[in-house]
Formats: sequence, C-alpha cells, structure tokens
Amino acid sequence: MPSLTVKRDADAEPARIALSEKRRRHLPACTVEQLRQRIRDGEYLVIIDGLVCKLNEFVDKHPGGPLAVLHMVGRDATDEVTSMHPREVVADVMPRWAVARFVADGSERVSFVEDMQLPYSAARSAGGEPANLDYVAIQRDYRQLHARLQAEGFFACDYSEYAREGARYVGLFVAALALVLCGPASAWTYAAAGMCTALLWQQLSFFAHDLGHNELTGRRDIDLVLGICVADVLGGLSVGWWKKNHNTHHIVTNDIDNDPDIQHLPFFAVSTRFFESRFSTYYGRIMQFDAAARLFVSLQDKLYYLVMCFARFNLYVLSWTYLLRSDFAPYRALEIVCVGVFLAWFSYLVSYIPTWPLRVLYVLTANAASAILHIQITLSHFAMSTESPDPEHECFCARQVRTTMDVICPRWFDWFHGGLQFQIEHHLFPRLPRHKLGRVQPMVKDLCRRHGMEFKEFSFIDGNVYTIRWLGHVASRVKTYNCRERLHDQAVASIVS
Repeated sequence: MPSLTVKRDADAEPARIALSEKRRRHLPACTVEQLRQRIRDGEYLVIIDGLVCKLNEFVDKHPGGPLAVLHMVGRDATDEVTSMHPREVVADVMPRWAVARFVADGSERVSFVEDMQLPYSAARSAGGEPANLDYVAIQRDYRQLHARLQAEGFFACDYSEYAREGARYVGLFVAALALVLCGPASAWTYAAAGMCTALLWQQLSFFAHDLGHNELTGRRDIDLVLGICVADVLGGLSVGWWKKNHNTHHIVTNDIDNDPDIQHLPFFAVSTRFFESRFSTYYGRIMQFDAAARLFVSLQDKLYYLVMCFARFNLYVLSWTYLLRSDFAPYRALEIVCVGVFLAWFSYLVSYIPTWPLRVLYVLTANAASAILHIQITLSHFAMSTESPDPEHECFCARQVRTTMDVICPRWFDWFHGGLQFQIEHHLFPRLPRHKLGRVQPMVKDLCRRHGMEFKEFSFIDGNVYTIRWLGHVASRVKTYNCRERLHDQAVASIVS
C-alpha cells in the first residue's frame, strides 16, 4: 500500500511564541524574585520561550486539564509546551498570555519554586546521587533533535498505518461477535471470544492514545471527538478522563506526589516514600499507608499479575467518577452517551450467551485478559527512578530519560505493543506518530550516549523480571517499617503510662 502522509509541521525551526523582538522589548522585565512574589500573590506564571505567561484565565480551559498547567507554575516549561502542543498553539495562542520578559539570574535553573509550598503542585521528589550531567547541553541538543525531526517530516501522520490497524480492529471485533453469536455454546467458545474482545480493547487503546495526543489530524477537537466515539463506544472508558490523567503523567512523570500513574495504594508502592502517607495533588487526598496498604504492598511482587487482571474494572470506576463528579469534563454529555452506547451493545451481546456461568466467563475473560495492556503500561515506569538528583536544574529531556524504560521486541511483533514499547522516545516527543518511534530510537540513544544519560531497555520478559524484583525490594521494606512503627507505639505507650 502506498504511503499516504499528511505533513503538519513543515517549518524546521523550533516553535516560538510569535512576538516580534520589538514587542518583546516593550514587555516589562520580570526577575526571579518578582516571579516568586507574584506566584505567592496568586498568579499562575509559567515561563515559555523566555516570556512570562499568566495563565489564571486559561487554566480551567486547558484541554489537557488544569493540573498539566499548574504543575508548570514557576518553571521554564518551554520544552513541555513545545513537545505536547501543535506549533500553531505555541506560536499563535501563547502570545495572548505573555505579560513580561523573564530575566534569568544566571543560575541556569528550570524551576524557581522548589522551596515554595504551592497548594496545587508539590515540590519535585528529590534524592539519590548527583547526576553530574550538563543539563544545559542536554537541553540544547534535545531541542536541535526536535527541530531536525520536524524538518525531516517525522511529525507527519502516515494514514496507511492506520488502515492496516483498522483491518485488525475489524477482524478482532468480527471474531468476537461470530464466536458469541454463531459459535457452539461451550466454555472454550466464550473464553476465546473474551480473548478476542480483550485484544480488541488493547489495540484500540493505542489508537485512542494517538487521538488523545492529537497525532492523527493535529486538530484537537476532531481527534478528541473521534477518540470519544471510538474508545468510549467500543471500550467503555472515558477518553476525557484518560487525557487529563495522561497529560499530568507526561508533565510530572514518576513524581511521587504528582503523577497519578504511580499512585496505586493500597495495592502498589513503587517507592518507600509512599510509606509516609503522602498527599496526592491529582486525587486531592492523602494516600494512606494503612493496615490494608501494608498488607498488599508487602505482597505486591506476588500479587502483581493477579491485581492487573482486575485493573480494567478500576478504570471503569475512574471513568465514571470523572464523568459524574469532575469539575473539568468538557465533553461530559457526549462521553456519557457514548459510554451508555457501550453498555447497551455489550449487554445485548452478553445476553446471547445462554447461561449465567458462561456469561460471567466471557465478561471476566475479556476484562482479565486486558491485564496485558496494564502490564505493558506499568513496565515502562514502575521500576524507574522516582527522585530527581537536582529538581531545580534537571531539564525536561533528562527527566524523561531518567523515569522511563524501553521494551525490546522483534520488529514483526511491534503491532502487539502498538509501537509504544519505545516509551522513552514517546515521552520525549509525545506528538510523534508512534509508528515512527522506532526510527527515532537510534537518535535518542546517540543523544543519551553523548551526554552520559543511562538509556534503559529490556526485553518484555526481562522487563517483567526487573519490575517484579523492584516491587519485591520495596515489599521487603514493609517489615522494617512495621517494626519501626511498633517500637514507636511502645515508646509512646511507655511515656503515657
């Protein structure tokens, strides 16, 4: 099939806010101390392309959710913004929010609020050995690579790839329908139908992921509505919830207090820092490390795959919680209708299965076999670093490489991982079509080699072993924590008595 490519990013230069040098010079200067004081006074100020942008009026309108903006307050978010948004957003939309020119203090910091108690964004988790990396040079070369990819057309969408995927979706959907409607009434039939349904949901998740990142047409409303009509109707999960969650994950990857993708108490703790019952800025509550959490976490390496078999049910709950209770749900009505359509057709399909035990078998198989997607997702981050060696200076590129892992697989098996086994590349270039991530990997490896950044990659099996071992390491620390707590309780009791 000939390649059908639509080029969206023709200009090779890095995206910049479209303000003339004359207009920039006429903006008032803003020093670090002035920036910090204005943030204390309630302004949401973000540095983009050397300009201070005030986003108070925009934060509740941000398509990716308010937290993706709030986590950038007081920080230089140039790379985060340019990597996550179409060029026209950076060039044409951002100027309306620019209120000042940022005057740096020569410290080469990217964050100026790590010592401030912000109610909406916790300071980045710090710890570990100093990295001894030249963050300025890394940032420079990352931006040059980004510009190169734009110049060489990597951000252009090849629709022929989606034609092949579409045939796969249809085949899986038809197979599931045929087995339920026309197959012999046996446990093997409905187990096979459940596996086909699970594989369909897994593959559709990759497509919905692309739409959430505006990779298909480059137009936010079209991609998001298409994602809702596909994923909500066929999979029963809210794309709006996913977009809010996922954008936050990209901005604060693997940060203990801010990233919802690693906040899974009481079942999992990927760091002993979770033993401290920390506050989640995403969920707006304390993640209690209570008796239940201590029990599950102490067994998390043994329960990992079992819990993953029930993970999709948790996504249903999160989706409905978002649709019914979230203050930010721009397509709430459409999504409720589309998820309602999913419930209707799926219930109708299940009604064709003759007995309740066989119905339960099909539903459980379809949802439990979806565990493969959750394993694929968690593999790339669960065992990776959760603490920055230098939160004030660590640049976007270095943070994404530190917190993310690639999965090695044969080229012919790319379809099973959806191309998203190249997670480091995806985190560096979120809008890059996933079918091209493998072509970018050698360039990213070269960037890491030149700057001494560790590029972590494992086969799928080895990645599982690495992750389970890390979970086991954290689990082993629960016993120490319990002993310390008992000693503390005994000491308090002796003082009281």
